[in-house]
Amino acid sequence: MKQQFKFNPLATAIFSLLCGSSVASYAESAEQPSSAVDNRALKTAIEEAYPGQAFFAQHYVSKNDPAAASRDLNNPSNRWCDGVWVTPFDSNQATLSPEQGSSVITADNAYYNPAGDSEISGNVLINQQGRLLRADEVKLDRTQTYAKATGNVQLAQGGLIAQSEKIDYNLRDETGQLDDSFYISEATHGHGHAEKIERTSPQHLVLSNASYTTCPPDETPTWKIQAKNIEIDQETGRGVTRNTKLYVKNVPVMAIPYFNFPIDDRRTTGLLNPNFGYSNEGGFQVAAPVYLNLAPNYDATITPRLYSDRGLMLDGEFRYLTENFGHGQFSGGYLYQDRKYDDKDRKDFHWLHSWAITPQWSANAEYNYVSDKDFFADLNNNPNTKTELNQRRALALNYGNGIPGLSAQLKVEDFQTLDKSIAQVDRPYARLPQFLLNYVNGNPLGFEFEFSNDTAYFKKNIDDFETQAQPNGTRLYNQLDLRYNYRTPYSFVVPTATLRTLNTFYDQDTINNFGLDSSNKSKSVVVPQFTLDAGLTFEREGTFLQTISPRAFYAYAPYKKQDDYPNFDTTTASINYDQLFNPYRFYGHDRLDDNNFLSLGLSYSLFDRIGLERLRASVGQSYYFEDRRVTLQQKNDTFDTERKTGPIVSVSSQLSQNISISANAAWTAHGDNAQRDFQAYYAGERGNLYSVGYFNRRELIDRQKAYDQVTASFVQPVFNNWRIIGHAQYDIDNHVGRNYLLGINYESCCWGVSVYGRSYYNDLDNVNEPGVKAKRAIMAEFTFKGLGGLNNKLSSLLDNRVLGFEKVNQSWTH
Repeated sequence: MKQQFKFNPLATAIFSLLCGSSVASYAESAEQPSSAVDNRALKTAIEEAYPGQAFFAQHYVSKNDPAAASRDLNNPSNRWCDGVWVTPFDSNQATLSPEQGSSVITADNAYYNPAGDSEISGNVLINQQGRLLRADEVKLDRTQTYAKATGNVQLAQGGLIAQSEKIDYNLRDETGQLDDSFYISEATHGHGHAEKIERTSPQHLVLSNASYTTCPPDETPTWKIQAKNIEIDQETGRGVTRNTKLYVKNVPVMAIPYFNFPIDDRRTTGLLNPNFGYSNEGGFQVAAPVYLNLAPNYDATITPRLYSDRGLMLDGEFRYLTENFGHGQFSGGYLYQDRKYDDKDRKDFHWLHSWAITPQWSANAEYNYVSDKDFFADLNNNPNTKTELNQRRALALNYGNGIPGLSAQLKVEDFQTLDKSIAQVDRPYARLPQFLLNYVNGNPLGFEFEFSNDTAYFKKNIDDFETQAQPNGTRLYNQLDLRYNYRTPYSFVVPTATLRTLNTFYDQDTINNFGLDSSNKSKSVVVPQFTLDAGLTFEREGTFLQTISPRAFYAYAPYKKQDDYPNFDTTTASINYDQLFNPYRFYGHDRLDDNNFLSLGLSYSLFDRIGLERLRASVGQSYYFEDRRVTLQQKNDTFDTERKTGPIVSVSSQLSQNISISANAAWTAHGDNAQRDFQAYYAGERGNLYSVGYFNRRELIDRQKAYDQVTASFVQPVFNNWRIIGHAQYDIDNHVGRNYLLGINYESCCWGVSVYGRSYYNDLDNVNEPGVKAKRAIMAEFTFKGLGGLNNKLSSLLDNRVLGFEKVNQSWTH
């Protein structure tokens, strides 16, 4: 008959052999088998791949098995696997220290000899919360210093489990060894075999003549490492191998004298996955990133990169977290004498910093430098990066969450324009500094008061003596709004009275350059404004919920002459449906609009019983009672003399939970189409996606540039976690493909590969200029999971370019 015993010293000592008291786990019934349903086919496959290794078959189950229900099937170690490891104690829960929990020992026989060896035998099971030992026999010497377990010994704690024929352990210094052992690490999917596992300290293990892989045990592993020695340090979360060979299937492909790899999710120093590729601009390229865990609050990644046609480049990123001054990162790269770029040095540098000073005050900084406009297209291997024409440099102090309704910002801001062919007169102004303030008070359902201020000193340096100097100075913009908000579930009426002021004071350089005097060295204008926004909502319930919402918007502001005012940062607003109900036709505060117009709009929505908006349609138009005389360019604009706009239409539909379409169009007063676009996409349940889009704009002087392009993308899973990914962007106006990409991606439990080819133009390229050609590249990345960080650049490429890609990427194989 089985007997139960309380025997803390022995159980605690044995449990500490492999795992120590710091590993996380939780108590799961030790008597429950690891497979509650019929997994005979899976177990047979494991035994065929690993003859005699029933230990692995015991703990590897199908995802459909109830035993796997408590595991996170979406974490990186399980997401792509058909089966999961189920150890007696999950690694995500807390473990009691040996002193906190009692041990229950069950066995067929027990003998305690205070003057000699104590012995328990026959189906020995020692169970303490979060720890488990099984063995045929356990002996403890009379000094209670040495313990020995023999016969089918299994140790389990915190997602780690090992099986051995014999364990010898020193209770005093917590050291010992296991012979002929198999082991499993549930958190990383890692498992293998070692002739000897020696515990040299409570946190340090040495495996001799050992193997390691993260591939499923029901097949010959795609990869494994076979090492003379593997050292595992649970305190640092890293493993180190020496005299190692990397096998793909059963073929040795690489000898590695030294390798450092993770055994958990902690960040630690080591090699990341290398990647390689080919492009017609740089030739063959190889990158070998190295991660440096320098301290708990800062780290770095150094990436040597070799381009066969360009030379050697060094990339780096440094991240930091301070105790009292916020966090940020530095990044950049340097290529000495690029052979494909007239032997010029290529480089970039970027700095971002954020600082939460108090709950009310914060600060942030940004600095960017790039050596040339082609840098990102030629040398940046992250295809998700877009070249920005003007690289921002700014320092800001922010206030908020203090006085209710008050927010403010003080900043300095400048830009580096990458395209040196752009005339200095067309480059942006620096703000040295700019102060922004907004204060709102009152009742959102009644009278409400709002005040805004934008004060900035604008400076533009002109070094080209052939270009006329530009005006510099300080602009003060103030806006005071008083509105009454009448809102009900079926209607709203919001009248608003506004007073706006604009004051410009030229600096001394401008006064001298333009010969100004006291009568024109400053500008000042005050413009009152009145707007009335009103609408109704009608609903009808039935098979569908239908809503109709008519809306009317009126704006009036008198004309005040501003023809000779400078333009520091203002542009004309684009045409769209929302702009119909906006009294401001400029983005920026260098002009105060004159207005006298009425906009009418009508929106319709149709919802089904499960909440899908099967149809949403809006149509609107503006009617002008006076010409708009305030302009940016001090010249006549035919659009400002029209008595109405053309109609603007917006339509969208969720045809199903997977299919969505949308379309927008705008016409001029003469019936000409000004712009139109159409988008449709399908996102399937298994990670498949198809999308198309068409975008067309007619050139409107000082309002928008011509644009006529079509895009298409697809993601198609094909078989066993393989998928094909494609994206195209075609410029109809110039008869050229601006971006083509076709790639294939595979992910499995233990390895992954991405290969893609791409033909594209720099974002700043004029495709009609002589000598401008498309860049072409072929990139590839292999990942042996468990040997380094994961990085799928093919997926990141489409993340910001294709609507719905992130959603289908998460659902792939789920």
